[in-house]
Amino acid sequence: MGVVDVSRVAVVENVWWRYEGRSDYALRGLSLEVERGEVLAVMGHSGAGKTTLALTLTGIVPQRVPGEFRGRVEVLGMNALKVDVTEIAKRAAIVFEDPEIQFVMSTVEDEIALALEPLRLSREEMRERILWSLELVGLERSFLGRSPLQLSGGEKQRVAIAAAVAREPELLILDEPTSDLDPIGKEEVVAAMRRLRDQLDTTVVLIEHEPEYVAEFADRVAVLKEGRVVLEGAPGEVFSKADELKSCGVYPPDVSELSARLGLKPVYRFEQALEQLRAVVKGFRSVKFDGGGQPGEILIECRDVHYAYPGGVNALKGASLEVRSGELIALVGPNGSGKTTLAKVVCGLLKPSAGEVRVLGKRVDEYDRLTLSSLVAYVYQNPDHQIFNKTVYEEVAFGLRLR
Repeated sequence: MGVVDVSRVAVVENVWWRYEGRSDYALRGLSLEVERGEVLAVMGHSGAGKTTLALTLTGIVPQRVPGEFRGRVEVLGMNALKVDVTEIAKRAAIVFEDPEIQFVMSTVEDEIALALEPLRLSREEMRERILWSLELVGLERSFLGRSPLQLSGGEKQRVAIAAAVAREPELLILDEPTSDLDPIGKEEVVAAMRRLRDQLDTTVVLIEHEPEYVAEFADRVAVLKEGRVVLEGAPGEVFSKADELKSCGVYPPDVSELSARLGLKPVYRFEQALEQLRAVVKGFRSVKFDGGGQPGEILIECRDVHYAYPGGVNALKGASLEVRSGELIALVGPNGSGKTTLAKVVCGLLKPSAGEVRVLGKRVDEYDRLTLSSLVAYVYQNPDHQIFNKTVYEEVAFGLRLR
């Protein structure tokens, strides 16, 4: 019997994986080691194999997904090909990019409690662990009785993370955890993962596409391209190879690009660039903008709009807005502030409980659904919620046939 290397949480060795029905391999001889206590960021273009790697580290691939597998995967001393997924899940947790696919309970409290059931805690211990995990991800106790499906995208992601960390896993795998988070939410998640690492010695595998986030948080970076690890090292080392990164569909942090164009010393964190940039911007002069031409006609008009979701969550509280012809309007605000709700009210997907919404001078409720959709187009945050045809051609043609 071999000696288990306790310094390594996971070892992936020469792994090849092809999903059933596919001719190409998602992983092509991939090898990677995850050190105990580190935050390892995994980056790469869409389809590079990042999520497949995450599933491999949990045993879901190949145990629960049909396909062709070759290679060796060891996680926390367990053979991930032979030890059942449920056993691995007791010590390794994963949070997917779309948190909704993980939700099965009707309230946030029950969702987190479900994750704790295998630990067989007392009622008091479970309650304490639930509150602790919520606080860790920056959510208040008032969320306990709410439905996970009625939360904003960022709030859903934090609930999913809370359910995962409540068990205090030795390995936490986060698949694009910041994709639905506003800047404040991102900071809260980063702070939560730091506390996990500092307090619990939790190892984190972070699949992430935002280089600034990776540069600020990761101890080590692995870049995937077409199912292989092609770059690996400390953030500064990896982000200094801008041309190689771009060939992998990954861009270095903006401060790295800016410092290179200004001829400054290579940097990859904002703090590192700040002192150098201060000397440069001292020579800049301010320029006033006259505001452009006259505004056009009013296309969309919202007056004192209110909307409450089932359960009493007031998403809109007297929102008013005008959108004029030729304008480009940005709706900004933290998760849960009502941005998506207002957009859905404007295009008729939700009916306001009070107030008035007009499109081209006519009230939204006076339009039939087909006419309104031809005037106001809406693209969901998650495109999977609106795509239903088998081919791209049929998907695009569907809307045209309704005209």
